[in-house]
Formats: sequence, structure tokens, C-alpha cells
Amino acid sequence: MPDNSDFVKTLQDATGQMVADMARKMDKACLAVEAQAKQNCPEDMGILSASITSETEVTANAITGRIGSNLEYAPYVHQGTGIYAKDGNGRKTPWTYNVKAGKHKGWHITRGQRPQPFLENAKLEKRRDVERILGG
Repeated sequence: MPDNSDFVKTLQDATGQMVADMARKMDKACLAVEAQAKQNCPEDMGILSASITSETEVTANAITGRIGSNLEYAPYVHQGTGIYAKDGNGRKTPWTYNVKAGKHKGWHITRGQRPQPFLENAKLEKRRDVERILGG
């Protein structure tokens, strides 16, 4: 029986190289969308845009890219709140809140905040770039 160990090793090396190459492409695609999301992000003090990061995860079954923010309020900015919330998932009645300090100090009444889908828009705006980078 012939010895196929060199052939098998070559296949394993090629597979590993293809996975590493695709992971690098995924990193590049994620960075393109991340940069656009930061540009699309509403600016107050810049904390939200600074919190947007991306990562690539390689498992035995998939190469996954993720872009997002770890800030607690990021989903509320992205999806909106109150009567303006995406898909009607917000509160239906107005509410009041009190700002203790700063330029907006005092009591306020609101019906919510309109969605500002900075991540979703970045994904749509960079779709062709992502397809080109990933080779699709």
C-alpha cells in the first residue's frame, strides 16, 4: 500500500492556509464596516463611536465577524425608544426624567428617541466592499 502521508500533510497545510487567509479577509471586512459605523454614529461626546469594535472568531465550522458596542445604551440609540422604537417595541406613553447636572439639567418629558441605526446602515453601505474583500 502506498504511503500517502506527504499528500495528507500537504492537504492539511493548504486547508490551514486557506482558513488563515479567510480569517484575515474577515478582519479586513469587519474593519471596513466598523469604520463606517463610527462615521455614522451620532456624536455627543464621542463615547459611543469610540466603543465600536470588531472581532473575528474562527471555529471548526465557521469564520464569524462581529461588529458592535459594549455600551449599555448603544441598542437604544440604534433601535430607538418609546413611540419611535423599531418594530413598535417601545413604550407607548410619554414619560418624564430628571437630569441632575450639565447643560440639560432639569425635568424633561419625552416620547422617546428616533432610531439611529449606525451599524445597520454601515453594513448596507459597505456591502459591496465586504463582498469584494471576501471574494464573493
